[in-house]
Amino acid sequence: MRPVTSADLVFDDAGSGPAVVLIHGHPFNRSMWAPQLAALRDRYRVIVPDLRGYGESPVTPGVVTMAQLAADVRGLIGRLGVETAAVAGLSMGGLVMMELAAAEPDRWWALCFIATTAQPPSPQDAAARLDMARTAEEQGMGPIAEIMGPRLFGPHPGEALTARVTDMMLATNRLGAAAALRGRAQRPDYRPVLRSLGTSSYVCTGDSDSYSTAEVTSELVGCLRDPEVVLLNDTGHLPNLERPRAFNDHLLAFLDSRRPRV
Repeated sequence: MRPVTSADLVFDDAGSGPAVVLIHGHPFNRSMWAPQLAALRDRYRVIVPDLRGYGESPVTPGVVTMAQLAADVRGLIGRLGVETAAVAGLSMGGLVMMELAAAEPDRWWALCFIATTAQPPSPQDAAARLDMARTAEEQGMGPIAEIMGPRLFGPHPGEALTARVTDMMLATNRLGAAAALRGRAQRPDYRPVLRSLGTSSYVCTGDSDSYSTAEVTSELVGCLRDPEVVLLNDTGHLPNLERPRAFNDHLLAFLDSRRPRV
């Protein structure tokens, strides 16, 4: 397979202080972190990229692995002169964050796992992601949004939020989404990496998340060394958007408690 070179990512960079990198999930973009950018920028330097193939960042058709997405993020923060950072990753963004931790475990002063999993794909999961990649390429993002939409939220998300998230999914480049789906189908088992880490960690999920279920989250938590764990009630797979005030309060409290001394 032809190697994929690093991509120059489009990003937001706001605030000052210790760096915090926010990594979005699939099939979203950096705008999903708008409430967190506003909440964190008064205390931290907040860097929010569009991953390769998403938002305004360049698209690489075919296959893009989680390791390649992570290399893009490392390249970005290197160019910005950031030597150490906290990282928060939601869903697929959590997989990218785990790749960052595997590549440079001592670079990150905190890791925040948001509605994500450390498990490798089962054969059924891998096959489903390959089917979704083919559907995205052939039919666009409409069918993907129809499949994912009903599973993303808790019992009372509100029409404005569901419309915003649907629009975000539909705006995603179909080739970029397909490439990442294929890369996600071949992701490794991150559990051994997590068991080896001494980094401060935070885990947040919703009690109505049909992707990152209680079982999935429990296994993730069991791989981490003394993590802080937050469960938000009546909340689905996007806790940062569905419960932004509670999410921000918990995340800020955690980051403040681990803030590096200058």
